[in-house]
Amino acid sequence: MKLYLIRHPRPDVKKGLCYGDMDVPLAEGWEAGAHALKKALSIKFDTPSSISYHSPLSRAARLADFITEGRSVSVDALKELDFGDWEGLCWQDIPKSEIDCWADDIVHATPYNGESLQVVADRVWQWWLSVRETSAEHVVVTAHSGVIKVFVSLLCQWPLAQCHRIDVGFSSLTEFSVQGDFVVLKRLGAGDWVSA
Repeated sequence: MKLYLIRHPRPDVKKGLCYGDMDVPLAEGWEAGAHALKKALSIKFDTPSSISYHSPLSRAARLADFITEGRSVSVDALKELDFGDWEGLCWQDIPKSEIDCWADDIVHATPYNGESLQVVADRVWQWWLSVRETSAEHVVVTAHSGVIKVFVSLLCQWPLAQCHRIDVGFSSLTEFSVQGDFVVLKRLGAGDWVSA
């Protein structure tokens, strides 16, 4: 199976806004990059050999529906990390002491009263275990930076505490080849189909 992890396009939010599972709109013109991404994937979603899943948050759902012509399945496990009290605040307005507390144990700490990275990892992995044995040739997942970073770390068996080092840009594509427990990372966070 080929597994494709796609991050949603750039949202229309003010710079520096903390938005995890907060639903925010896409920036104007997002369809241009989506056209290029759809063409680069060149997957037909009208057969059982290609399936698509997406986060229910509109910034991912809209891209997934565009790419698959409405044939993608919404999955709650693919929502971005819930930043709780920090949602909707600018990062610069969050007390440094709270950010430091989180940075000291980024996997388990939740000074923002939301989800920990470990909680996100657990829900993403449980979902993956339920679908990885599919007979599909192509599986496309449209989600968020945090979800993709966690997913890549889990599939590659990299330390979860270091997943923030993975670069996953807007409208980027990460590709794996998966055969049972044998996983090969083919492309990480690439956006080479998007015109400059």
